[in-house]
Parts: sequence; structure tokens; C-alpha cells
Amino acid sequence: MSRVVALWLALLPLVSGASQARYALLVGAHKGNADEPRLHFAGRDAERLREVLVTLGDFPQENVAVLTDPSADRMRTALARMNARIREEVAHDRSSVLLVFYSGHADAESLHLGGTLLPWEELRNLTSGSSAAARLLVVDACRSGQATRVKGTKLTAPFALPPDVESHGLPEGFAILSSSAAGESAQESDALQGSFFTHHLVAALRGVADTSADGLVSLAEAYQYAADRTVASTVATVGGVQHPTYLYELKGRSELVLTRPGRTQGLAAVRLEGAGQYFFRQGGKDGPVVLEAGISDEARTARLVPGTYFVQHRLPDRLREARVVAEEGRPLELAGVAWRVVELDQLVRKGGGGRSTWALSGWGGGASSVVEGYPFAPAGAVQVSMDTSALTLEAQVEVAQTGFTQQRFERRLTSMAMRAGARKVFDVGLLSLSGGARVGAAYVDQRFFGRTAPRVWQVVPQLDTLLRADLHLPRGFFMGAEVGLRASRVRVTSALGREEVRTPVTPVLAAGTGIRW
Repeated sequence: MSRVVALWLALLPLVSGASQARYALLVGAHKGNADEPRLHFAGRDAERLREVLVTLGDFPQENVAVLTDPSADRMRTALARMNARIREEVAHDRSSVLLVFYSGHADAESLHLGGTLLPWEELRNLTSGSSAAARLLVVDACRSGQATRVKGTKLTAPFALPPDVESHGLPEGFAILSSSAAGESAQESDALQGSFFTHHLVAALRGVADTSADGLVSLAEAYQYAADRTVASTVATVGGVQHPTYLYELKGRSELVLTRPGRTQGLAAVRLEGAGQYFFRQGGKDGPVVLEAGISDEARTARLVPGTYFVQHRLPDRLREARVVAEEGRPLELAGVAWRVVELDQLVRKGGGGRSTWALSGWGGGASSVVEGYPFAPAGAVQVSMDTSALTLEAQVEVAQTGFTQQRFERRLTSMAMRAGARKVFDVGLLSLSGGARVGAAYVDQRFFGRTAPRVWQVVPQLDTLLRADLHLPRGFFMGAEVGLRASRVRVTSALGREEVRTPVTPVLAAGTGIRW
């Protein structure tokens, strides 16, 4: 039997009414061995799973035990006592289920529980030996790192499986799920305030994984969604891609329903329509992420505790944000929400949406001439810019021309400039306000007509300081306006015929339009 399968297969017939036949032991262990850093969210992982199992999974409150930072003896004793209850209460119930969940430190040999060890083989035997008809062991074992913590050591043996699995197989009605494959590390995230795998598993159980739209989430649906999203979420993390794995013993059994998100009592229904990533933060924009859902073309319905949520809908080129209130018995249709759109460059500056975006724009305006005696010089410019999370970097090419005629003597001044600079941008709704500087040089050419006079040219170093405002338009277009001051280093000939260097400071005005991608 393969250690890694693409789909979860099932274990039991659909459970129709025997809610008392479901039991769960959920363990969150922040402390491992003395040389292992403390985890941040193992206990939160267990509590999130408890909440969804009780509200949507027919697990009675009294049948769900949550242990935070137990010793190996305490976890061993708790599981033995739960097995004794199952043996006394539902030993012959074909619908009975035992779910054992662990989030904490581990290696290929054992769980690490506050300096004590619980061998994998013992955990496996305690779980598989239960009298419940279906036994499910879910292991999200981990070791800590930085903002994205690497959970667990690099393994050389199959993760969470004792060595006799290959040769003897699994007992009938028993399944093991691990959050990563052999040789990989499981991870937890500060942004999600939990482990990647458990976070996506809980989202799946809330209804996001209901691909059949029957109001039920089966074991197969939950695993497939959690596995796919865990892989996608860990592609760019320091710990590397994480591939959840699954071992099962089917023996002709049909699907096991884990949750029933089609029910409405006590919960709010949220309809997710339109492709993209949905993030629900409890209370406000700085609240914890309680649901992340990746939606393709098909619509899904998720169940949440009634309350206020800050919703973000991530699209390839922009982010939509809204504050919503989810109410019991009143479906929340996100299609009718008043979204605030965050454009791609704004999204980059907020730390999402990729490393940079680009813009191409055309500008018209002008500045006072750097050579005395000439009037205001109209100018046109083409500008390329790149937005990063820290600064907007840009380069421009500008052409300006001015002149006048006096007593049939025409004077014409042409300048061609190249400049590069950076701006710091602050986003305020549809407006982006910024300030910065550009440095460069202008080739200044004076020509005279109507009288014999030599052509005069020079290269003028320049420094611009500027303020700018951009108005965001649909489909990446924008309009902008700039004001600033330009300092130039100009060589001039005095009345006495001596060459002097002057640094005139002149105002600059410009307006333009462009597109970002």
C-alpha cells in the first residue's frame, strides 16, 4: 500500500443520528525537549479544531477532550480513559468514531511533550486498538523557527508511522494523516496564527471543501482541500513545500462524513462566489484569520460563528476589502458587499501581491528655463517606474523647448534630460500621495537665428525634489500631478566675459496619465 495517496478514501457509512458515537482527543503541545524552541500556536490549533468538530461535526462537548502542554503520561492516560469509555458505551456501534489530533514537537521516533517522550508506535497502538469502528490519527508535528516556524525535524523515515506499517499494514478502519511527507518539515505561520495544515483542515471542515455541494464534508473532501492548500501556502516559505500524507485501510467501507456545514442552527452561512483567495479576520483588519478559502470557479458556502469580520478577496491584480456582519439564519452574499479595491501597486506596498509592479506613463508640463532670459519651457516626458514594498523607483526621459524673438533675432533653447529617482508612497483610498527626489542631467542646446552667432551647448547636472498625487482608475490606469523644485548647475558667461557657475532653483509642474501592471 502506498504511503502517499492523492485522495483520501473513506472509512464508514454516513453517520445519521448517533451523535454520542463520536469522540475526540485534541492535544496542543508548545513545549518540546529542552533544546527545542517553544511553539506559538499548537494550543490554538487544537481549540480551532475542537470548535468546528463540536459545532459542525456531531462531536458532543463532553466527548471532546483538549489537552494543552501535557506530559507523555497525561496524554497516554487520557487516551486510555477515552478508549475505556468507548468500550463501555459504543463498542458495537458501527457509526462510532475516534479522532486523535496532535500539534507539537516530534521526530521520527516519538512525540516531544515538555521533556517527556511518547513513542509513535505506542500512540499508534493506543489509537488503532480503540473499540471505535473508525479511528483517525491526525499529526501536525513541528519545530519552531522565525516568522514562519519550521515544525519538526527533517525525517528520514515515514513521518508518524511505526516501522511495521510497510510489512503488516494498518488495522481495518484505521487511518493516519500527517501534515508533511517523509523528509519534509511542517510549518506554522504568524499571519495565520496557526499551522498551515491545521488552518486549512479547519477551513475545509467549515464547508469550503464541500465539492459535491451536498452540505456534507467527507474525509476525502477535507483531505484533498487541506493538502492542496498546504502545498500552495508553503511554496515560498523558508521551510519549503509541505506535502501532507495519508495512510488508510479501506476494506470496502464507504465515505466518512466529518462535518455537516449544511446545517444552519447557531451559525452564519457565508456564500463565496468568484475565483480567488478569501481571508476572514475576526473583529477587524488586525484580527486573527479564522478562515482562508481558495476558490476556483465553483461557489462554496462556509459556516462561521455570527459576528463582525474583515474580509479580503485576493485577485491576481488587486485586493478587495470589506467589513461584513454575519448573522445566524441570514445568508451573507459577498457578491452584494460594498468592496474597497486595493490596486496592484498599493497591494505591493502593503506587503502582498508579489515583489514589484511596473508602470508606464506620459507627462506634460514645464519649468522655468535654466538659462536666464528665456520664458517658461514647456516639456513632455515618458516615465517608467517600479513599485516595491519600500519605495517606488523610476526613470524618465524629458524633452523641453522654449525661445523668443527680439528685433528679428530668434533665440531657441532645447533641452533633453534623463533622470532617475525614488519616491515614498502613502495610499489613501483611491489616492496615492508621495514625495521623493530625482537626479540626472540635461543636455542644453542654445541656437540663434537671424544673426551670425555660435551655437552654445552644455550638460547640466540637476536635482529634483517633488511631491506627487495619483488617482487610481479601473484596469490599472491612473492620472497624476507633480509639483517640485529643480536645482541645476549651469555655466554662464558674465558681462566681463568670465565663465561662472550658478545653481538656479526653479519650480516644476507636470500632469500625466499611465497604466500599471
